[in-house]
Amino acid sequence: MRLIYSYFTILFFSLILFSCSERKVNENQVLKNEVIAIHDEVMPYMGELKTLRKKVNEKAEILVEEDSLSNSEKVIELRILAKNLDDAFEGMFIWMRQFKNSYEEMNEEEIESYLLEQKKMVIKVRDDINSSMKAAKDELEEV
Repeated sequence: MRLIYSYFTILFFSLILFSCSERKVNENQVLKNEVIAIHDEVMPYMGELKTLRKKVNEKAEILVEEDSLSNSEKVIELRILAKNLDDAFEGMFIWMRQFKNSYEEMNEEEIESYLLEQKKMVIKVRDDINSSMKAAKDELEEV
């Protein structure tokens, strides 16, 4: 009788541990999917970032040709805007190069921590892309 009780106790705790472990694996997969979705949301804008940068630089060059002295502040603003577009572009590729797709050396808690940090990083990349694009579009719409 005692042996049966011990067997069921071990089985019960094994099932609980397995269940918790499976839940953590599923939660981490959901988290990874969220990170990838944020990346996928802004990745299509990479070409547009470069196009906007080119247009901003062209506008700066026109102002320099018109009157570099009286337009100097505006030219500086445009150069900063072009740099922000470049930085947003580079930020995406820097993030992509360092993102790990395999977690063989990590336990579930380490994976969760890693993915939470990656989510923060890719949100910053997304926000940098969106804000620099908005600023460039607003600037280019000015007459």
